Amino acid sequence: MIACFAVLATAAALSAQVPAQDITADSELLPPGVAAVLDAALASDDAAGIEAVARFARQAHPQTIAEIDRRIANWRNAAGFVALASNSLSPTPMTNAPAFTQDTVADAVPVIRKWTGEGEIGAFTSSGNAPGVGFVGSVKLLLEGQNWRIGSAGRVDYQEIANVVTRDQTRLSAEPNYKFSQRGYVFGLGQYEKDRFQGFMSRYSMSGGLGYSLFAQDNAKVNVKAGPAWRRTTATTGEQETIVAGLASVDVNVKLTPSLQFTQDASAYVDAHGSTLYTLAALDTKLLGKLKARFSYMVQHETAPETGGVGTDATSRLTLVYGF
Repeated sequence: MIACFAVLATAAALSAQVPAQDITADSELLPPGVAAVLDAALASDDAAGIEAVARFARQAHPQTIAEIDRRIANWRNAAGFVALASNSLSPTPMTNAPAFTQDTVADAVPVIRKWTGEGEIGAFTSSGNAPGVGFVGSVKLLLEGQNWRIGSAGRVDYQEIANVVTRDQTRLSAEPNYKFSQRGYVFGLGQYEKDRFQGFMSRYSMSGGLGYSLFAQDNAKVNVKAGPAWRRTTATTGEQETIVAGLASVDVNVKLTPSLQFTQDASAYVDAHGSTLYTLAALDTKLLGKLKARFSYMVQHETAPETGGVGTDATSRLTLVYGF
């Protein structure tokens, strides 16, 4: 603002040097010094600066108000804006044009503020439908915005004995959610599973509902969620079953020490014909940089297993995990 006063003072001094007949020949024309300052302000597209220059120019040269307003109106039209009031320079979109600002665009377009992920590889030993030792690989990715996030995960367990595949289990999932309060959120969950040794060639699950953060601290988090679900299962016999179910789950994440972390994911799909109970507990310890060692234990129980299948599978894994 001090700079504006100085510029206007200079403009006044310059205008004072102009012969009177040049200034007053046409009362709508600005003195050259004031015109130069106003043109420089308009070229800057700084609305606050333009308003300050225009205000003091009007006060110093009231006979040129019409010319000042004309120049400012031309600037607004060139920029695609109209004013709310005759003396207001606040840019307001024209009535037939959408109001796009930096804030509204940021709200309309989801902006990824943070993304994290991890890759995991190692060995497992299992009991149940496919007992033995095999290899496991998995990957996770989490995208987070201001009040939303999308988590995705994929895991493959593979096992061969005497060149015969005895375990080939795949599990893929994607879960978007949106926070509507400090602790509450809505979620959606899509999941695909394949495990012919457990009796099905494919199983698709779609669900959604409400989630709530029971506990949220830097070193401990507990989330619960529940809602309706839809499941479609194709058995190894070729039979298909589509059924409506309910989903409930709990996620626990506890940082025991700076280098030791415990997590547990537990879920239950419940329907009229049977239920799927799943839990995965893991203990991570830091090794070097972003590299960790993980010991995990998974149990999956089917209350109504497919014909010839065993109800409970248990898997112990020892893996290396790299975060990114």
